[in-house]
Amino acid sequence: MKFSECEPPLCAEVLAGIEELGFTDMTPVQSATMPLFLTNKDVAVDASTGSGKTLSFVLPTVEMLRRRLLATQDDDVANVLATKKHSQLMAMLLSPTRELARQIYDQAVFFFSRVLPDVHVLLFVGGTSVDEDMAAIRAAKGHVSVIVGTPGRIEDMFNRIAELAILDTKEFEVLILDEADTLLDMGFDISINNILGKLPKQRRTGLFSATQTQEVKALARAGLRNPATVSVQLASNTKTPSTLTNYFTPVEYDAKLATLLQFVQNKPSEKHIVFFSTCASVDFYGAVLAHLTKHSNNVVTLHGKMQPKKRIAHYDEFVHALAGLLVCTDVVARGIDLPDVDWIIQFDPPQDPNFFVHRVGRTARAGRSGSALTFLSSNEDAYVNFLNIRKVPLTEMHVPVSTEEAEHVLDQVKALQLTDRDVLEKGTKAFISFVRSYKEHQCQFIFRFRDLNLAKVATGFALLQLPKINELRCLDNIAFTPSGVKIVDIPYKDKAREKQRQKKLVEIAAEHKAEKLDRFEKKQLDKKRKAAVDEDGPRRREKKKGMHQQIVEEWEELEKEEHLFKKFKRGKITKEEYDAALGDLSDDETGATKQEKKFIKKEGVKQKTGEQKANAAKREERIRARKKAEHIKRSQQRAKYNGKR
Repeated sequence: MKFSECEPPLCAEVLAGIEELGFTDMTPVQSATMPLFLTNKDVAVDASTGSGKTLSFVLPTVEMLRRRLLATQDDDVANVLATKKHSQLMAMLLSPTRELARQIYDQAVFFFSRVLPDVHVLLFVGGTSVDEDMAAIRAAKGHVSVIVGTPGRIEDMFNRIAELAILDTKEFEVLILDEADTLLDMGFDISINNILGKLPKQRRTGLFSATQTQEVKALARAGLRNPATVSVQLASNTKTPSTLTNYFTPVEYDAKLATLLQFVQNKPSEKHIVFFSTCASVDFYGAVLAHLTKHSNNVVTLHGKMQPKKRIAHYDEFVHALAGLLVCTDVVARGIDLPDVDWIIQFDPPQDPNFFVHRVGRTARAGRSGSALTFLSSNEDAYVNFLNIRKVPLTEMHVPVSTEEAEHVLDQVKALQLTDRDVLEKGTKAFISFVRSYKEHQCQFIFRFRDLNLAKVATGFALLQLPKINELRCLDNIAFTPSGVKIVDIPYKDKAREKQRQKKLVEIAAEHKAEKLDRFEKKQLDKKRKAAVDEDGPRRREKKKGMHQQIVEEWEELEKEEHLFKKFKRGKITKEEYDAALGDLSDDETGATKQEKKFIKKEGVKQKTGEQKANAAKREERIRARKKAEHIKRSQQRAKYNGKR
């Protein structure tokens, strides 16, 4: 079906804009969705990636607002616009990522500027200035406004303007939830529910997604009223377009970079998107590829942790480029229409297997042809059968790279690291993030961490030595040979950063010197103490004797005294000898024996205990007397008070 044959018909301005974009025929999802939406029905659309979902909701939104605004001039909308105290919000389009929101915003501005030039289309996404967003809302006073953005920022803007009363939603017409499954997977469900609570229930709602999950169906039941379900399936028995060819190549981790480099250099006039699993890997390999291909390919990086302005600039650079390489994470995998992409290369297979279809869907869009290539190591070949079961067949492609070529490429990366510490640190962070990402893979029955050859992975990241991380502490069989390079001597290429690093190294050296001196002084002090102990002899604490041992010793002393007394009675020893012998059994000058000393000590303890008991009894008696006096006093006061009454 052609756009000009759509029923209800589109206005002349919309058809002119479509022709200007070079479109004439509708895609299946557009021909199935637009007539339903234009006849004021809620729609829940399930269609594959690259099927033209964006135009299937942007065009009906423009057409419905045109009919609503031009139908009459004496309704509430006209009254609101006449007062110029509010901006009348009549449509909202939500998307999960900034790039996708920006793409929808560009399409909306393109058509609204031709059909309804007085309508203000506002873009609210994270990472931008809140003051600029507030200024845009104030500038829309007295005009109809359409908001495009991400749920988090839109919810924040609604909360900020709640007390200002500058945005009116009474005449709200259309709500669009694009890539609804990703909106929910990214944790926007609370924000979406809060936004739905601020919008009228009498509205048209469109829910668009490439996959229908239980969460999406629950959202459709909550936010849509008797929706018409549109499910556009591909004619072939696959989940990817027939114009897309999927390949895989077996390659080990230490040869991945050389394989990628050779592949893209053999196609210098084509546009490639290379997907990595982590942001740190994008930063590292982006810098490495930019160095290795500086004379042949233009390399652009993009990931979710990038600064917003830089992120937008890199996105626009790749969109307008005729050829080049986009190194990115899954932030680009959903919904974004990057024109004329020839190859999708999955350097790392996605953590979530559902994202495989979304990644390869960045090519072969809107009827164009495209190809995708996935790198798999020898222990990951079961992933091919897994995807085949999920109706995503892969064909093997052989990309020949010799061992010498792989080593030569890695030597170039190591040479780059030796000249710039920034690249070295990026490589270490990329390795750590990759290991942790691989360990948390959702397909752990295929991507098993215990089967991962970490030595080859470290070699593939051109590491000079293994980092000390928890994931590697329990693994003693990593056959990785460090380079022997002193890492601390590698400088930054940026002179300002290197100057700051050298200053920090001096401070650290001073701290280490002070700690070393403290340890030395403490060691010397311990030596002096040990020497003093050796001179005086060791201080040994007498072991406390048990009751049995004490009784035995007492009997032995009594036996000795009795033996001496018998010898004295028989006249074998004199009285002086007898007294001297008894003196040897005494412990002090008083001549008291150990047994006598024990009895003396016991009597002292008894006397002390008796005095303590007597003092305690006196204190208790005083406390009782005081409490008794206080009780009598209170009783007298109570009686006196009752007598007065």
